Amino acid sequence: MPTSRLKSYVAIDIAPDGRALSDTFDAPHDTAAARRAQSAAEGVLVQLWRDARLIGAWRRIGPRSFEPAEV
Repeated sequence: MPTSRLKSYVAIDIAPDGRALSDTFDAPHDTAAARRAQSAAEGVLVQLWRDARLIGAWRRIGPRSFEPAEV
């Protein structure tokens, strides 16, 4: 049985005043990384990157809710 390889991701959490914090972490796939990025986000917008490729961006619509965002 093949072993799963973790991929490296960067989540950028953008606050209402424009400040940005980045968090680097590993995850087995994009869906798991997106869930982790959203659950850790405290700002109004979160972007998820892997290998200089934008995986997704989400805008906060509630305390724990996000919707896809245009960037």
